[in-house]
Amino acid sequence: MGASGAIGSAVVRRLARKETTMGLHCFKNPGSVASLCRDLGIDANRGHIFQADLGSEKACSGLVAECRQALGSLDLLAICHGDVGWKGWRDLEWADWETIFRQHCLAAYTLATHALPSMIAAGFGRIVYLSSIAPKYAGSSRSIHYAAAKGALEIAMRGLAREVARTGVRINGVRAGFVMTPQQRTGRTEEEQEERIAKIPLGRAGKTNEIAAAFEYLMSDDADFITGEIITVAGGD
Repeated sequence: MGASGAIGSAVVRRLARKETTMGLHCFKNPGSVASLCRDLGIDANRGHIFQADLGSEKACSGLVAECRQALGSLDLLAICHGDVGWKGWRDLEWADWETIFRQHCLAAYTLATHALPSMIAAGFGRIVYLSSIAPKYAGSSRSIHYAAAKGALEIAMRGLAREVARTGVRINGVRAGFVMTPQQRTGRTEEEQEERIAKIPLGRAGKTNEIAAAFEYLMSDDADFITGEIITVAGGD
């Protein structure tokens, strides 16, 4: 979910190498997902594009149902959607909190719970969600609400992972460090970007492919003994 984003599209590129049949979700830009499919040689039989605003339980459940119907089964679920919603704490309103929590916690959790029944019935499933280094530092001065939502997501998903641990379903997260995505460029000045990178022990920003590699691993058979965990890919941050 979130195939049009910088990290989501990187996950698609990783999974495409395995000839995986995919349901590719986007919010506003199906054209970019279609272009990605063309670049990767993914035809309509392997890449099914779904456009949806995941702002309600009905939308989330409907998207999972559409994916399952189109694909025949839903074995792997990568959750990468949502933005930061940059805003200083003095300017944050109730609606801002609702929007960010709906994107990063409620929608992600709801997608997972609606995907679970068929996975449990099959005795196999992998759910991997995108978190952030933000909860570790309580966010920046303009992303406190985002950090809080990601922190809530981690707790909810770890709890869910424990509940279904013996069913054959594994649920894990990837805590991404600072990656130079379009969201970071629009939310920080160049000086702020440089200051943020200077704090990273490895001395550079992460790459979307490095985050996607963690998704690929957690979805593989090699990660069968891992559940309820969060892999941090942040250059030592």
